[in-house]
Amino acid sequence: LRPATENGGFKKEYVEGERSNLVDRIQAQVNEKRSYSLLRLTQEMCAGEPYGVDRLGDEKSAAAITAEGLWERYQTLLAHAPVELYYCGSADADRVAAALTAALDGLPRAGELEEPDHSVQGNATQDQPRLVTESLDVTQGKLALGFRTGGACVWEEDYSALLVFNALYGGTPTSKLFLNVREKLSLCYFASSMLEKFKGVMVVSSGIEFGNYEKAKAEILAQLEAVRRGEIEDWELEGARRTLIGGHRSTLDDQSRLEEFWLGQTAAGLDTGIEELVEGLKAVTREQVAAAAQKLELDTVYFLNGREG
Repeated sequence: LRPATENGGFKKEYVEGERSNLVDRIQAQVNEKRSYSLLRLTQEMCAGEPYGVDRLGDEKSAAAITAEGLWERYQTLLAHAPVELYYCGSADADRVAAALTAALDGLPRAGELEEPDHSVQGNATQDQPRLVTESLDVTQGKLALGFRTGGACVWEEDYSALLVFNALYGGTPTSKLFLNVREKLSLCYFASSMLEKFKGVMVVSSGIEFGNYEKAKAEILAQLEAVRRGEIEDWELEGARRTLIGGHRSTLDDQSRLEEFWLGQTAAGLDTGIEELVEGLKAVTREQVAAAAQKLELDTVYFLNGREG
């Protein structure tokens, strides 16, 4: 609550330095092609939606930051932004609350706080998947597919089934994408799926030879169709389930992961604990996994190709 200031605002020298650092970080994102392809997929798939805005913002907006505007925004956050406090340890809760209350006593709180929006925003759909191709000086192509989950996310009753589906499809080293598309058919250098639990979006990320684009995309989608038909071996289902349960329970041993978990639950307006989530995972059936897969709709395909010559 006591930042370095000059003339009633942030020091311009510091702001200019951090603004330059932010612009550099935004520009450097293209250097890591795997994460860059997912960034570009999200920007294209969720254009016009809040989720389509990268966490670092864009270069033009970052370059326009001024010391005066930043100070004004800072004061608004101090006055109106909700504050969530998380403590994990052995101290008495009342003692911790008293200490934190005293430490934050100087916050210039306003009468009305900003109410977080817990809804899934802008889950737009379209008749046909959109293809976005970009060419850069790369030696390995990047193929990313973005799926809408039909609104199913952390708020939905079938979220546990969606979690198991993602783990079984592409979220683990024993998944269908890894064992079939990568290992058995050698169509990808890597292939995995990731679920964005607050948005209702699943993305598949893969690295491929440029000439394998059609084959790789077709096989990624074929593995999805197999799950939709219920072609799931017992060991696949139980392996995915055990991996998820182990991952959730290991969170109980890590304070930083506990904080992250409860921050996410609070942002979603939920109070479901880890053990309750584990019980939901235990009850998921093969039929529920297939039903979760059937709700997926391919929205956008992003292909990072090499430049000719």
